[in-house]
Amino acid sequence: MDTARYALLLLLAFALQTTWLEFLAISSLKPDLVLLVLIFAALRQGSTPATLLGFAAGLLQDAYMPADFGLNALLKSTVGFAVGYGRTRVVGDSVQVQVALVVAAVLAHDLVYYVATSAIALSDAPFFWVRYGIGRALYTGLLGAVFSTIAILRQRILPV
Repeated sequence: MDTARYALLLLLAFALQTTWLEFLAISSLKPDLVLLVLIFAALRQGSTPATLLGFAAGLLQDAYMPADFGLNALLKSTVGFAVGYGRTRVVGDSVQVQVALVVAAVLAHDLVYYVATSAIALSDAPFFWVRYGIGRALYTGLLGAVFSTIAILRQRILPV
């Protein structure tokens, strides 16, 4: 049941990221909502569901922009597996830990993406990572802190 809920959240995040997210851009930096939802799913569900969800979300992103078809599927499934596997070794309930995981995962995802993509030259990958990757990781981490705090407050007010 929870996996289906996260799949729907990933679809919603993808729809928001491809349509409405331009309004949240700060100096051409936009948060990665799909990766954010995937990281929270990995923290709650574990490595196997997160890997499958990451592959499906990445494949959807690759179908939307097929220049490097398969790259997003590979990276999202790898991030889902890594965060899901590491969830037993960290205290995932802490907002600070969740934000640190989001920032680290986005940084690693973007570094590998910029190195592997055919859209930019390999010599330009460090520049793109510093220019866009770090800011995007911090922006996504800030958004993750807001969502995590709202989820914790919701859980305290309306216990399930």
